[in-house]
Amino acid sequence: MNKKLFVLFIVLVLAVSLTFLFRYDKKALTEEKKNETKENILQTDTEDDGYDEDVLGVLQIDKINLNGVVKEGSSSDILKDYIGHIEETAKYDGNIGLAAHNRGNEYSYFARINELEPGDEIIYKSRYGERKYTVNLKKEIIETDWSLLEGTKENKLTLITCIRNKTNQRLCVQAIQENI
Repeated sequence: MNKKLFVLFIVLVLAVSLTFLFRYDKKALTEEKKNETKENILQTDTEDDGYDEDVLGVLQIDKINLNGVVKEGSSSDILKDYIGHIEETAKYDGNIGLAAHNRGNEYSYFARINELEPGDEIIYKSRYGERKYTVNLKKEIIETDWSLLEGTKENKLTLITCIRNKTNQRLCVQAIQENI
């Protein structure tokens, strides 16, 4: 009887170990694929290269350890896994609007944008080129006030996210392109 219990115990240990190993490998592969996408986002060839044509670029903010993929659209499906490009805003020249979650998601890319201050640097690498921006504004806005997303002649980057316990307000961080 003890031999049967021992064999059963070994089988259970192996089953649990394999399940854990499978989940770990799956998560590692998902992260590897996202990193591969970040590294190859600047490819200009948009033919059937295996990359999602809705991926626009990578947003990098060293101060807050942010390095996230930007995808076209701001629906909840997109914001679940990406930084979303607000459709009505410029894609490269002008005022680029980006939105992301700051909590409650596996990928809450804007969790720390409240730490940004005027003078902080933001890098946006897109399929159209790469630009450096300097934060010049951090402001709470009412959810219906989209004036900071209006088109501009100068190149700007506008980041928008929710504010905890203020359902009708948004945090807006705006940056202007650094002089070349």
